[in-house]
Amino acid sequence: MLTQRLITKRGEVSFVLEEVKDVPQKAVQNPEGEVNILKIYSVQGFNLELLKRMVDFSSGIFGESGTGEWSLVPQIRHGNVFVLKEEGKRTISGVALLMRDWDDVDKAYLFEYAIAEDLQGQGLGYYFLHSICENLRDQGFKRVSLTVDTENEPAIRLYRDKLGFRLVQYRKDEYGPGHDRYVMELELAAAAVN
Repeated sequence: MLTQRLITKRGEVSFVLEEVKDVPQKAVQNPEGEVNILKIYSVQGFNLELLKRMVDFSSGIFGESGTGEWSLVPQIRHGNVFVLKEEGKRTISGVALLMRDWDDVDKAYLFEYAIAEDLQGQGLGYYFLHSICENLRDQGFKRVSLTVDTENEPAIRLYRDKLGFRLVQYRKDEYGPGHDRYVMELELAAAAVN
């Protein structure tokens, strides 16, 4: 596992990104035909620049419901945070935030997951989440669950049809009136993750 560290002038480690997996190159070809190498990293520490980039990415995708600094800092320190980014570049192309389910310690809960809008539709959502599920299984988790907007058909297709998540519950007004969610769950030993 490759570790990328940023060392400050005082010799301190500012942030640590541990490489999890290379994304297959066929999934990251841009419209000009160039192939960009994207890598998945587990965020093990941070500096304010990385934190700001992650918050900006989240708010760019989710608006004011995106994860802010006050939620992201404890998540990095105590949860599982993954970023998808181009090798050698600062721009974040995807983010996944997970936590352990306290009612079921064998289950991880994915509470934020996104791919940059300009990279959607290229198969990156599948490769990023598939790799994360493999990593969770390697950590000893048996299941992963998430909630998804009932009208977000592209995400539902990704989770259900490509990765094998099953719909386990409907929650009306989960985040307030009109914000209904499906709860979906994946057994990490499922064939789609192998």
